[in-house]
Amino acid sequence: MTVGGVDNLVGADSKTSSTGVPLPSDYQYSESSKKASFTVEERKEQILDAATHIIGKNGFWGFTVRQVAEACNLTEPAILYHFKNKEKLLVAVLSRRDDIDLHNMASELHVGLDRLWADPTEFGLWDLCLAAVQKNSKQPEIVRLYTIMQGESLNSEHPAYAYFQNRERWATSLFARAAKHDGYDDPARIAQLVLSEMDGMQIRWLRDLGHFDLVESWKAFRERFA
Repeated sequence: MTVGGVDNLVGADSKTSSTGVPLPSDYQYSESSKKASFTVEERKEQILDAATHIIGKNGFWGFTVRQVAEACNLTEPAILYHFKNKEKLLVAVLSRRDDIDLHNMASELHVGLDRLWADPTEFGLWDLCLAAVQKNSKQPEIVRLYTIMQGESLNSEHPAYAYFQNRERWATSLFARAAKHDGYDDPARIAQLVLSEMDGMQIRWLRDLGHFDLVESWKAFRERFA
């Protein structure tokens, strides 16, 4: 039994769903799901990894706590021990990915995370854009997750509606500060235009991963925009 007594809720160790719950056809149980015991943090990470994959395939409306439980070889109460409901699990998935992505972006820019938010910034708009594109080009599953969630959350009843409203504001603010660094007259407007282009280009990339080069296409756009 692990910390908090969660692992007494673990289901059978099998790649075949014990209840017949459908999972994405390409989902693979991780080796960590076979561990005899987990710390609380390890268990949360396992659940979030599985939920990220499933939500990225099925969207919020198409995924269930039961699917996540099956993917982790757990029961539903074990999932709900850590995340009180489906909505809180979704927000936890998105928040964790933002934390990871911001650290990765800071690394691409060779600055500390605290300097990413400094005003004035130490980097220009196009350096920031390229860092974001290079980061995203390495994680199509995560980009697909955010793309699906952004579309679904246009509905004000969606549990991630407020999350994406806030995310839009801080992303625009970050890119606007970088545009200001470069001397653009209307940095907020430039930030919105650049982010819109990035969103559209990523959708085309997701539709044709084998042929559409996201990084090179972005560089070509940058040359024409400048």
